Amino acid sequence: MPLLIKRATLLSGKKADVLLQDGKISKIAPQISFSGDKLDGSGKLLLPGLINTHTHAAMSLLRGLAEDMQLSDWLKKVWAYERIMSPASVRAGAELACLEMLQSGTTCFSDMYFHMDEVALAAKKSGIRAVLGYGMIDLGDAKKRKSELACAERFIKEWNGKADGRISCSVAPHSIYTCSAELLLQSRQLSEKYSLPMHIHLSETRAEVFDCLKEKKARPAYYLDRLGAISEKMVAAHCVWLTKEEVRLLALRKASASLNPISNMKLAGGSAAPMPEMQEFGMNVSIGTDGPASGGSFSMFDAMRTLALLQKNQRWDARVAKDSDVLQAATLGGARALGVPAGQIKEGALADLILLDLRASNLMPAHSLCANVVYSAHAGNVTDVIVDGKVVVESRRVLAFDADKVAERAAKEAQRLSDKASALS
Repeated sequence: MPLLIKRATLLSGKKADVLLQDGKISKIAPQISFSGDKLDGSGKLLLPGLINTHTHAAMSLLRGLAEDMQLSDWLKKVWAYERIMSPASVRAGAELACLEMLQSGTTCFSDMYFHMDEVALAAKKSGIRAVLGYGMIDLGDAKKRKSELACAERFIKEWNGKADGRISCSVAPHSIYTCSAELLLQSRQLSEKYSLPMHIHLSETRAEVFDCLKEKKARPAYYLDRLGAISEKMVAAHCVWLTKEEVRLLALRKASASLNPISNMKLAGGSAAPMPEMQEFGMNVSIGTDGPASGGSFSMFDAMRTLALLQKNQRWDARVAKDSDVLQAATLGGARALGVPAGQIKEGALADLILLDLRASNLMPAHSLCANVVYSAHAGNVTDVIVDGKVVVESRRVLAFDADKVAERAAKEAQRLSDKASALS
């Protein structure tokens, strides 16, 4: 059904009516006559929906379970829990994640995990847009590699384009250190076959880089390029320990970066992704939150603010990571990375939009709306969320879910996991 957003404030400060039809923005004008459904945008800031390009949604159940640990110890604890996660666990965690993301203004997320049919069902039910990939790991085992690729392709055939196009798929080899060269190359080929993003962790830690140098005689980006695994469809998560020349290479190959500053800081990664060099070479930059076991939350507002502050502090230069560039990374940059025609308030773009309460004390005064969004806004400022032209959050209430029941199921499943883990230890 067509929907008219009345008298909303745009980032420029101007007020406009925005007409949504057939899942897209059909008209933007100072005033539009319309007799159908309307959403009052008075006193609200209209923004493109935020796009989270690197998540592990079901890890919402693991929030707070592996705190203040060095990465090696953190991984051992998280992997121990993941080994006992059932499809029901993943479904409960994914529904909780969708609830949190919608409430905090995320309209699209890119996920990599296992039991991905459950994540797809949660996304379908919630009304959010999702780009989902079965996370592949073969550890050099040829039989496992064949099985992983079969699982990934089966998931693509089952879910790509479902939920009226809201759910699409990616090809998701986990990383260079958990995937063989053959799996990495075949992932690129599968990505090309179905014209889908290829989602991978890259250069997240120094250890990953040093191990690659030792074993492959090349840094991670050069190793992937030597394999022929990099393309314009690659979305590389983290990218913390890339050199300037690696950035130049990835930009030349038109790969996208997904920067996850909170997760990197919480796990003491020791550095910051080279965002200024990415911009210098024209590499597309997007933002992710990672899973809540390392990132804490799915709030893209937190991720934006942290990205900007970390970049400025790391470079001793307050001029880097400008607010407009960070906001673009969280919207249009994410859309470009995932191949989704969204991320802008523009006629013809997908109608994935959010409204923020401009009367909130933390968003006043409005000397710079962009700066307020990046440095001052939080999830509680989001009042309404629209995905594919449909209202999915109205007056801060998620319409598709009973929030209390989702939270209750997640709490019960998290307790079951904890009890099972205790019994096995």
